[in-house]
Amino acid sequence: MIERRLVTQALELLIATATGKPCGTGALPQVSGKPAEPPYSVLRSLTLTLDGAPLTDRNEDSTTYYQVDCVARTHAQAEWLADRVRRGVLGRDEHGTWLYALTVPGWNCYARELDLDAGPEDDPAAVIVSYVIRFQLDWTPAG
Repeated sequence: MIERRLVTQALELLIATATGKPCGTGALPQVSGKPAEPPYSVLRSLTLTLDGAPLTDRNEDSTTYYQVDCVARTHAQAEWLADRVRRGVLGRDEHGTWLYALTVPGWNCYARELDLDAGPEDDPAAVIVSYVIRFQLDWTPAG
């Protein structure tokens, strides 16, 4: 069975690399021990489904769902960050190769899909704009 923790770590690294901005797992990211200033993203694990063989068999496929909350100071900044996140997770080059690797030992992510793009939501009281995106990642054992 796929180790969810490893998928979360790999996706967090992909998002931080693709955006050039901090990404936290389930919480505000820290930079040098202090809360990051916007723009930043927060990665949240959602549903995990298993398909195929019994749970004791390593040859089953898995589907993981993740939500990315893009947090910014302005509407334009939130859209910019969301564009970077989408490109990082879903982008491919002219040969069909993923622009950013999603590496989990022993597993191959064979499909990445946009599950939800909720768009920006302003919170004038907090002077924050958040943009919610959800992804579906499909896995199969490597080798």
